[in-house]
Amino acid sequence: MQKSAGAAVMPNTAVNYSLSPSAYQADPWHQLHPEHFFPWYQPFVHVASGEIAGYEALARTKNRDGKMISAGPLFSDPTVSFPNKLTIDRYLRQQALTLFAQQSDAGFITLNISPEWLQHLSSQHTSMTVAMVEKLGIDPSRVIIEITEQGGDIEALKRLVKSYHQAGMKIAIDDFGAGASQVDRIIELQPDIIKLDMQLFKQAAKGGAHADVALSVTTLAQRAGSRIVCEGVETEDEFHFGLECGAHYMQGWLFQPAAPGLLAKQSCHEQMSTLRKTYLSRKTIRLSDTMMHNIEVKDAVYRLRSSVMANRPTTIDAERLRALGVARYYLCDSGGTQRSANFEVTASGIETCNECIGYNWSHRPYFPTLIALQRIKQQRMVVSPIYRDTNSLKLCKTFGIFITPNEILLVDVHVDDHTLFAENARYKAGF
Repeated sequence: MQKSAGAAVMPNTAVNYSLSPSAYQADPWHQLHPEHFFPWYQPFVHVASGEIAGYEALARTKNRDGKMISAGPLFSDPTVSFPNKLTIDRYLRQQALTLFAQQSDAGFITLNISPEWLQHLSSQHTSMTVAMVEKLGIDPSRVIIEITEQGGDIEALKRLVKSYHQAGMKIAIDDFGAGASQVDRIIELQPDIIKLDMQLFKQAAKGGAHADVALSVTTLAQRAGSRIVCEGVETEDEFHFGLECGAHYMQGWLFQPAAPGLLAKQSCHEQMSTLRKTYLSRKTIRLSDTMMHNIEVKDAVYRLRSSVMANRPTTIDAERLRALGVARYYLCDSGGTQRSANFEVTASGIETCNECIGYNWSHRPYFPTLIALQRIKQQRMVVSPIYRDTNSLKLCKTFGIFITPNEILLVDVHVDDHTLFAENARYKAGF
């Protein structure tokens, strides 16, 4: 039980959670007796029900001034011996698990372990935790072991995870997205839960490249069957972005800080109801804007099709196309091979570029959909999901429609992202 609660500090509180390991150099651990350490609990809120689904057990102690502080840095302090760390950790686990044994409706509890410890641990450590759970009569499925996403020998981690899984416990990877090797841990450890790295999440909530990474990571995790947790959620906008990430649970100051006791399951229900309403309002407005833009672009594509069918591919209102974000249009055959030049929409009008003639686009996700619709006699326009254009690095969609049984008009269009980021406050709307 090692992890600190994070860097955010609530106003008007005497509890300091924000001290880093370096801060303890001026105030070293002056009391290493286990009884001077306490488990505190920060809730996980279940997005769908709005209920508190479980808690993360976090280590606390008091400094020389008697203020309650995070004891997380102790477990990475090289001046503290491993036996001392292990004794304190086991004491904290025992205290936390004892409380949960008495609170059968408190949901699950997560306990932290760092891969840095693996060189010191054996199956005995695992069996100690398992023995605690068995002795206390806790359903092992209520216990989740959090492994911080920091190095660690993957084979040793696999053995550790296997032993906990065999005991009926679950595994979470913490700080996912912070380390250098991510995919191998999902493949090898098959975690039940993945907690997105807090710093990555907070940067991603503002948009940009961090958002692309975070959304890709969460998509990968969901494909692997892991539930997503967004931690460090402090604002309404961050909550909205957490929903965009597909979070199953959320954790952070927006709901509750860590505390010495547990809360009623319904404590966050009303707050969650309000947050979901504001999300739905913002998202509805954003998607309405997207849909209106799609309608306008589709109308332009139909006009383009008429011009192409009349052998007048460049006699089109270029200014109108530019205003809609149209970057280029071109013709492919039903096998996906580009047969025409790119008709580039520029400030000076329509310009042609022959570079891509002969390229094949059948691998693009939208292309097989077009062919499938044609086969079932559905003359419909297909719109691709949003992607980032590798040349301009702008977000795009491709609109496609058949103009003859063997000719397809494809139109690349720059679009706005309909993901809700913190910087998109102008799209907020209250209920």
